[in-house]
Amino acid sequence: MSDKREQKTVFRKTVLKQREQFDTKTWRNKSDLIIKKVQNLEQFITAKYIHLYVSMNERNEVETESLIDEVLESGKHLVVPVTNFRNGTLTHSILSDKSELKQNKWGVKEPKTIKQFDISKLDLIIIPMAAADRSGNRLGYGKGFYDRFLNNSNAFKTGLVFSDFLFEEIPTEAFDEKLDAIITDKEVIYT
Repeated sequence: MSDKREQKTVFRKTVLKQREQFDTKTWRNKSDLIIKKVQNLEQFITAKYIHLYVSMNERNEVETESLIDEVLESGKHLVVPVTNFRNGTLTHSILSDKSELKQNKWGVKEPKTIKQFDISKLDLIIIPMAAADRSGNRLGYGKGFYDRFLNNSNAFKTGLVFSDFLFEEIPTEAFDEKLDAIITDKEVIYT
């Protein structure tokens, strides 16, 4: 294992353990502040096709349920990821209603039926992460699903992270994809 990979693994475990310590009120308040900033983002307002993750609330990810509701009610097209654990890729499916979601065996909510979507049409991609830095680097969950996806898209890419896990610099490797913006509960950083 490379030094950078080892650093990332240790760093990821540390920040995820800290994130688990958030009480429900703190987690929800910080999530609400982040979502308000997303809603005011020019790229969100003008986007027709938005790719958005379905948050794993039991893991204290930035909560996206209210944003999913807003996108569905707005007439914009919502695209959500479906995880292919066998080959380490994401499939992308249109979501028309939250009732179409069910938990997979890893606890991730995904569409029961996949309605494939051409990612070249995406205007905005909103990404989960464990940590980020001010240069637009993100620390994901270590499987590379999003790096492979982001590498193949020209959409505006923004990551959601709690300000507690925004650093001046995080360990990165050559294949890590940078983001166009990082949104925390305190600020929006264009990179």
